[in-house]
Amino acid sequence: MFLNLSLLLNFILLFYFLTQAQNRIQVLFLKSQLAAYKRKAKKFQTTAFQRLIFIFFTYIHKQWKDDLVLVTPNTVLKWRKRKFKIFWTLISKTKKIGRPMIPWDTIKLIRRISKENQIWGATKLHGLLLKLGYHISERTVSKYIPKRPTDPKKRLRWKQFYHLHSDSIIVSDTLSVFSANFKEIYRIIFSLHIGSREILHFDIHTNPTTRWIRKVLKFAIRKIGKSNVQYFVSDNESIFGKRLSEYLQKLGITHKRTAIRCPWQNGYAERWVKTARNEFLDYFIPANEYHLRKNLGEFIHFYNHYRTHLALDKNTPIASPVLEKPPDAKLISTPILGGLYHTYSYDKAA
Repeated sequence: MFLNLSLLLNFILLFYFLTQAQNRIQVLFLKSQLAAYKRKAKKFQTTAFQRLIFIFFTYIHKQWKDDLVLVTPNTVLKWRKRKFKIFWTLISKTKKIGRPMIPWDTIKLIRRISKENQIWGATKLHGLLLKLGYHISERTVSKYIPKRPTDPKKRLRWKQFYHLHSDSIIVSDTLSVFSANFKEIYRIIFSLHIGSREILHFDIHTNPTTRWIRKVLKFAIRKIGKSNVQYFVSDNESIFGKRLSEYLQKLGITHKRTAIRCPWQNGYAERWVKTARNEFLDYFIPANEYHLRKNLGEFIHFYNHYRTHLALDKNTPIASPVLEKPPDAKLISTPILGGLYHTYSYDKAA
Protein backbone atom coordinates (compact mmCIF):
# COMPACT_ATOMS: atom_id res chain seq x y z
CA MET A 1 0.00 0.00 0.00
CA PHE A 2 2.72 2.44 0.99
CA LEU A 3 4.83 1.29 -1.98
CA ASN A 4 2.04 2.16 -4.42
CA LEU A 5 1.56 5.58 -2.83
CA SER A 6 5.27 6.41 -3.04
CA LEU A 7 5.42 5.29 -6.65
CA LEU A 8 2.41 7.45 -7.51
CA LEU A 9 4.03 10.39 -5.76
CA ASN A 10 7.19 9.95 -7.79
CA PHE A 11 5.23 9.97 -11.05
CA ILE A 12 3.42 13.14 -9.99
CA LEU A 13 6.71 14.89 -9.16
CA LEU A 14 8.27 13.76 -12.46
CA PHE A 15 5.29 15.07 -14.43
CA TYR A 16 5.47 18.36 -12.55
CA PHE A 17 9.19 18.84 -13.27
CA LEU A 18 8.72 17.93 -16.94
CA THR A 19 5.85 20.40 -17.24
CA GLN A 20 7.89 23.11 -15.57
CA ALA A 21 10.84 22.32 -17.85
CA GLN A 22 8.69 22.60 -20.96
CA ASN A 23 7.30 25.91 -19.72
CA ARG A 24 10.80 27.24 -19.09
CA ILE A 25 11.95 26.04 -22.56
CA GLN A 26 8.92 27.76 -24.10
CA VAL A 27 9.77 30.98 -22.29
CA LEU A 28 13.41 30.83 -23.41
CA PHE A 29 12.35 30.14 -27.01
CA LEU A 30 10.00 33.16 -27.01
CA LYS A 31 12.62 35.38 -25.34
CA SER A 32 15.22 34.48 -27.98
CA GLN A 33 12.78 35.54 -30.69
CA LEU A 34 11.88 38.70 -28.80
CA ALA A 35 15.55 39.67 -28.53
CA ALA A 36 15.92 39.29 -32.28
CA TYR A 37 12.69 41.26 -32.84
CA LYS A 38 13.92 44.23 -30.75
CA ARG A 39 16.99 44.81 -32.94
CA LYS A 40 17.32 48.14 -34.72
CA ALA A 41 17.41 46.61 -38.20
CA LYS A 42 13.85 46.12 -39.39
CA LYS A 43 14.79 43.42 -41.90
CA PHE A 44 15.25 40.18 -40.03
CA GLN A 45 18.51 38.43 -40.92
CA THR A 46 19.66 35.59 -38.72
CA THR A 47 23.23 34.77 -37.93
CA ALA A 48 24.69 31.29 -37.85
CA PHE A 49 24.56 31.24 -34.04
CA GLN A 50 20.90 32.27 -33.96
CA ARG A 51 19.99 29.60 -36.50
CA LEU A 52 21.78 27.08 -34.36
CA ILE A 53 19.70 28.14 -31.31
CA PHE A 54 16.48 27.74 -33.30
CA ILE A 55 17.52 24.26 -34.41
CA PHE A 56 18.43 23.32 -30.83
CA PHE A 57 14.98 24.30 -29.57
CA THR A 58 13.27 22.17 -32.21
CA TYR A 59 14.78 19.08 -30.59
CA ILE A 60 13.83 19.88 -26.97
CA HIS A 61 10.60 21.86 -27.44
CA LYS A 62 7.64 19.81 -28.69
CA GLN A 63 5.40 22.72 -29.70
CA TRP A 64 8.07 24.83 -31.37
CA LYS A 65 5.97 25.30 -34.51
CA ASP A 66 3.19 27.02 -32.54
CA ASP A 67 5.59 29.42 -30.85
CA LEU A 68 7.43 30.55 -34.02
CA VAL A 69 6.90 34.24 -34.78
CA LEU A 70 9.79 35.55 -36.87
CA VAL A 71 10.17 32.78 -39.47
CA THR A 72 8.04 29.98 -40.84
CA PRO A 73 8.47 26.32 -39.79
CA ASN A 74 9.63 25.42 -43.32
CA THR A 75 12.54 27.85 -42.96
CA VAL A 76 13.65 26.19 -39.73
CA LEU A 77 13.36 22.76 -41.33
CA LYS A 78 15.60 23.94 -44.18
CA TRP A 79 18.12 25.11 -41.61
CA ARG A 80 18.00 21.70 -39.93
CA LYS A 81 18.58 19.96 -43.23
CA ARG A 82 21.51 22.21 -44.05
CA LYS A 83 23.08 21.72 -40.63
CA PHE A 84 22.60 17.99 -41.02
CA LYS A 85 24.69 18.06 -44.22
CA ILE A 86 27.39 20.18 -42.57
CA PHE A 87 27.48 17.82 -39.60
CA TRP A 88 28.06 14.71 -41.72
CA THR A 89 30.59 16.55 -43.87
CA LEU A 90 32.64 17.33 -40.79
CA ILE A 91 32.28 13.74 -39.58
CA SER A 92 33.48 12.40 -42.95
CA LYS A 93 36.51 14.69 -42.87
CA THR A 94 37.55 13.78 -39.36
CA LYS A 95 36.76 10.09 -39.70
CA LYS A 96 37.27 8.41 -43.05
CA ILE A 97 34.21 6.37 -44.01
CA GLY A 98 34.02 3.89 -46.88
CA ARG A 99 36.72 2.10 -48.84
CA PRO A 100 40.19 2.86 -47.42
CA MET A 101 42.65 4.68 -49.69
CA ILE A 102 45.40 2.55 -51.20
CA PRO A 103 49.04 3.39 -50.32
CA TRP A 104 50.72 6.20 -52.22
CA ASP A 105 53.44 3.86 -53.50
CA THR A 106 50.77 1.71 -55.16
CA ILE A 107 49.22 4.80 -56.81
CA LYS A 108 52.63 5.78 -58.20
CA LEU A 109 53.14 2.23 -59.47
CA ILE A 110 49.77 2.30 -61.29
CA ARG A 111 50.66 5.60 -62.97
CA ARG A 112 54.11 4.34 -63.89
CA ILE A 113 52.83 1.12 -65.45
CA SER A 114 50.08 2.96 -67.36
CA LYS A 115 52.71 5.38 -68.71
CA GLU A 116 55.00 2.55 -69.76
CA ASN A 117 52.14 0.60 -71.41
CA GLN A 118 50.22 3.32 -73.23
CA ILE A 119 48.16 0.99 -75.42
CA TRP A 120 46.73 -1.06 -72.56
CA GLY A 121 43.55 -0.11 -70.68
CA ALA A 122 42.50 -0.65 -67.06
CA THR A 123 41.58 -4.33 -67.59
CA LYS A 124 45.02 -5.44 -68.82
CA LEU A 125 46.84 -3.19 -66.36
CA HIS A 126 44.80 -4.70 -63.52
CA GLY A 127 45.77 -8.19 -64.66
CA LEU A 128 49.42 -7.16 -64.76
CA LEU A 129 49.22 -5.76 -61.21
CA LEU A 130 47.62 -9.01 -59.98
CA LYS A 131 50.59 -10.90 -61.45
CA LEU A 132 52.91 -8.54 -59.56
CA GLY A 133 51.17 -9.35 -56.27
CA TYR A 134 49.01 -6.23 -55.83
CA HIS A 135 45.49 -7.33 -54.91
CA ILE A 136 43.39 -4.27 -55.78
CA SER A 137 40.19 -3.87 -57.76
CA GLU A 138 39.99 -2.98 -61.45
CA ARG A 139 37.92 0.10 -60.59
CA THR A 140 40.75 1.39 -58.39
CA VAL A 141 43.20 0.96 -61.27
CA SER A 142 40.94 2.88 -63.67
CA LYS A 143 40.59 5.65 -61.06
CA TYR A 144 44.32 6.41 -60.92
CA ILE A 145 45.17 6.01 -64.62
CA PRO A 146 45.97 9.43 -66.15
CA LYS A 147 43.48 10.69 -68.72
CA ARG A 148 44.34 9.71 -72.29
CA PRO A 149 42.57 9.11 -75.64
CA THR A 150 40.01 6.32 -75.71
CA ASP A 151 41.37 5.01 -79.03
CA PRO A 152 44.49 2.85 -78.33
CA LYS A 153 45.98 3.82 -81.72
CA LYS A 154 46.13 7.45 -80.61
CA ARG A 155 47.99 6.61 -77.39
CA LEU A 156 51.25 5.70 -79.13
CA ARG A 157 53.77 8.49 -78.62
CA TRP A 158 56.37 9.63 -81.12
CA LYS A 159 59.21 8.42 -78.88
CA GLN A 160 57.79 4.89 -78.83
CA PHE A 161 57.18 4.96 -82.59
CA TYR A 162 60.75 6.17 -83.08
CA HIS A 163 62.23 3.33 -81.00
CA LEU A 164 60.21 0.80 -83.04
CA HIS A 165 61.60 1.98 -86.39
CA SER A 166 64.87 3.82 -85.72
CA ASP A 167 67.10 0.79 -86.36
CA SER A 168 65.77 0.38 -89.92
CA ILE A 169 65.88 4.01 -91.11
CA ILE A 170 68.70 5.87 -92.88
CA VAL A 171 68.42 9.60 -93.49
CA SER A 172 70.49 11.66 -95.88
CA ASP A 173 70.98 15.28 -96.81
CA THR A 174 73.44 17.59 -98.50
CA LEU A 175 75.20 20.76 -97.38
CA SER A 176 77.28 23.29 -99.24
CA VAL A 177 80.74 24.59 -98.32
CA PHE A 178 82.57 27.39 -100.14
CA SER A 179 86.25 27.19 -100.97
CA ALA A 180 88.75 29.71 -99.62
CA ASN A 181 88.66 31.80 -102.82
CA PHE A 182 84.84 31.41 -103.21
CA LYS A 183 85.32 30.00 -106.71
CA GLU A 184 84.12 26.48 -105.95
CA ILE A 185 81.12 25.14 -104.05
CA TYR A 186 81.63 21.72 -102.49
CA ARG A 187 78.49 19.62 -102.01
CA ILE A 188 78.77 17.22 -99.08
CA ILE A 189 76.37 14.28 -98.84
CA PHE A 190 76.15 12.07 -95.75
CA SER A 191 74.10 9.11 -94.57
CA LEU A 192 73.00 8.94 -90.95
CA HIS A 193 71.66 5.85 -89.17
CA ILE A 194 68.91 7.10 -86.82
CA GLY A 195 69.13 4.28 -84.27
CA SER A 196 72.82 4.70 -83.48
CA ARG A 197 73.32 8.31 -84.76
CA GLU A 198 76.36 7.04 -86.65
CA ILE A 199 77.49 8.72 -89.85
CA LEU A 200 77.77 5.70 -92.14
CA HIS A 201 79.42 7.37 -95.11
CA PHE A 202 80.06 10.77 -96.65
CA ASP A 203 81.40 12.08 -99.94
CA ILE A 204 82.17 15.41 -101.62
CA HIS A 205 81.43 16.55 -105.18
CA THR A 206 81.26 19.85 -106.99
CA ASN A 207 78.57 18.70 -109.44
CA PRO A 208 76.40 16.04 -107.73
CA THR A 209 74.28 13.69 -109.84
CA THR A 210 71.87 10.84 -109.13
CA ARG A 211 74.46 8.29 -110.27
CA TRP A 212 76.93 9.69 -107.77
CA ILE A 213 74.27 9.57 -105.01
CA ARG A 214 73.62 5.90 -105.80
CA LYS A 215 77.32 5.11 -105.49
CA VAL A 216 77.54 6.88 -102.12
CA LEU A 217 74.47 5.06 -100.79
CA LYS A 218 75.96 1.69 -101.74
CA PHE A 219 78.75 2.15 -99.20
CA ALA A 220 76.34 3.31 -96.48
CA ILE A 221 73.90 0.42 -96.98
CA ARG A 222 76.71 -2.10 -97.22
CA LYS A 223 78.07 -0.96 -93.84
CA ILE A 224 74.98 -2.02 -91.85
CA GLY A 225 73.59 -4.65 -94.23
CA LYS A 226 70.90 -4.37 -96.87
CA SER A 227 68.47 -6.50 -94.86
CA ASN A 228 68.64 -4.09 -91.91
CA VAL A 229 67.44 -1.05 -93.90
CA GLN A 230 63.76 -0.60 -94.72
CA TYR A 231 63.38 3.15 -95.19
CA PHE A 232 65.52 5.88 -96.70
CA VAL A 233 64.50 9.48 -95.95
CA SER A 234 65.75 12.46 -97.95
CA ASP A 235 64.62 15.94 -98.90
CA ASN A 236 62.85 16.90 -102.12
CA GLU A 237 65.98 17.83 -104.08
CA SER A 238 66.21 16.77 -107.73
CA ILE A 239 69.18 14.44 -107.15
CA PHE A 240 66.92 12.37 -104.83
CA GLY A 241 64.40 11.92 -107.61
CA LYS A 242 62.50 9.12 -109.28
CA ARG A 243 65.58 7.26 -110.60
CA LEU A 244 66.96 6.96 -107.07
CA SER A 245 63.59 5.74 -105.77
CA GLU A 246 63.49 2.99 -108.43
CA TYR A 247 67.04 1.95 -107.55
CA LEU A 248 66.21 1.69 -103.84
CA GLN A 249 63.02 -0.20 -104.59
CA LYS A 250 65.06 -2.90 -106.35
CA LEU A 251 67.07 -3.24 -103.14
CA GLY A 252 63.86 -3.62 -101.09
CA ILE A 253 64.15 -0.16 -99.49
CA THR A 254 61.29 2.33 -99.42
CA HIS A 255 62.28 5.88 -100.35
CA LYS A 256 60.47 8.64 -98.46
CA ARG A 257 60.89 12.22 -99.67
CA THR A 258 59.92 15.23 -97.59
CA ALA A 259 57.35 17.76 -98.78
CA ILE A 260 58.46 21.00 -100.40
CA ARG A 261 59.77 23.56 -97.88
CA CYS A 262 59.30 21.16 -94.96
CA PRO A 263 62.82 20.49 -93.60
CA TRP A 264 61.38 19.45 -90.22
CA GLN A 265 60.25 16.18 -91.83
CA ASN A 266 63.91 15.22 -92.09
CA GLY A 267 64.82 16.64 -88.71
CA TYR A 268 67.61 14.20 -87.78
CA ALA A 269 69.60 15.00 -90.91
CA GLU A 270 69.00 18.73 -90.52
CA ARG A 271 70.18 18.53 -86.93
CA TRP A 272 73.45 16.92 -87.99
CA VAL A 273 73.96 19.69 -90.56
CA LYS A 274 73.66 22.21 -87.71
CA THR A 275 76.10 20.18 -85.58
CA ALA A 276 78.64 19.99 -88.40
CA ARG A 277 78.45 23.74 -88.99
CA ASN A 278 78.44 24.84 -85.34
CA GLU A 279 81.19 22.48 -84.20
CA PHE A 280 83.47 22.28 -87.25
CA LEU A 281 82.69 24.14 -90.49
CA ASP A 282 82.24 27.56 -88.84
CA TYR A 283 85.89 27.35 -87.69
CA PHE A 284 87.32 25.89 -90.90
CA ILE A 285 88.12 27.36 -94.35
CA PRO A 286 88.93 24.62 -96.91
CA ALA A 287 91.81 25.33 -99.28
CA ASN A 288 90.71 22.62 -101.72
CA GLU A 289 88.65 19.45 -101.90
CA TYR A 290 91.40 17.26 -100.44
CA HIS A 291 91.77 19.61 -97.48
CA LEU A 292 88.03 19.50 -96.82
CA ARG A 293 87.78 15.72 -97.23
CA LYS A 294 90.68 15.03 -94.88
CA ASN A 295 89.46 17.29 -92.06
CA LEU A 296 85.78 16.41 -92.44
CA GLY A 297 86.70 12.71 -92.24
CA GLU A 298 88.63 13.43 -89.04
CA PHE A 299 85.63 15.29 -87.57
CA ILE A 300 83.22 12.47 -88.49
CA HIS A 301 85.56 9.92 -86.90
CA PHE A 302 85.59 12.06 -83.75
CA TYR A 303 81.80 12.39 -83.96
CA ASN A 304 81.25 8.61 -84.21
CA HIS A 305 83.76 7.50 -81.58
CA TYR A 306 84.16 10.29 -79.00
CA ARG A 307 81.29 12.80 -79.11
CA THR A 308 78.55 11.88 -76.62
CA HIS A 309 74.80 12.26 -77.33
CA LEU A 310 71.88 12.97 -75.02
CA ALA A 311 69.63 10.75 -77.16
CA LEU A 312 72.02 7.83 -76.52
CA ASP A 313 72.12 8.39 -72.73
CA LYS A 314 75.41 10.29 -73.13
CA ASN A 315 77.04 7.47 -75.05
CA THR A 316 78.82 7.65 -78.41
CA PRO A 317 77.35 6.39 -81.74
CA ILE A 318 80.01 3.70 -81.89
CA ALA A 319 80.10 2.58 -78.26
CA SER A 320 83.44 3.20 -76.60
CA PRO A 321 84.52 1.51 -73.35
CA VAL A 322 84.74 3.40 -70.07
CA LEU A 323 88.41 3.87 -69.19
CA GLU A 324 89.59 2.58 -65.84
CA LYS A 325 92.22 4.70 -64.20
CA PRO A 326 95.28 2.69 -63.18
CA PRO A 327 97.04 3.73 -59.97
CA ASP A 328 99.39 6.69 -60.44
CA ALA A 329 98.41 6.97 -64.12
CA LYS A 330 98.77 10.21 -66.06
CA LEU A 331 95.97 11.61 -68.21
CA ILE A 332 97.14 12.25 -71.77
CA SER A 333 95.21 14.42 -74.24
CA THR A 334 95.52 14.01 -78.00
CA PRO A 335 94.54 17.03 -80.14
CA ILE A 336 91.94 16.57 -82.89
CA LEU A 337 91.44 18.98 -85.81
CA GLY A 338 94.42 21.13 -84.87
CA GLY A 339 93.45 21.31 -81.20
CA LEU A 340 89.78 22.17 -81.76
CA TYR A 341 88.95 19.03 -79.76
CA HIS A 342 90.91 16.50 -77.73
CA THR A 343 90.69 12.81 -76.94
CA TYR A 344 91.92 11.43 -73.63
CA SER A 345 93.63 8.27 -72.39
CA TYR A 346 95.70 7.11 -69.43
CA ASP A 347 99.45 6.52 -69.67
CA LYS A 348 100.13 3.33 -67.75
CA ALA A 349 103.87 3.79 -67.84
CA ALA A 350 103.71 7.01 -65.83
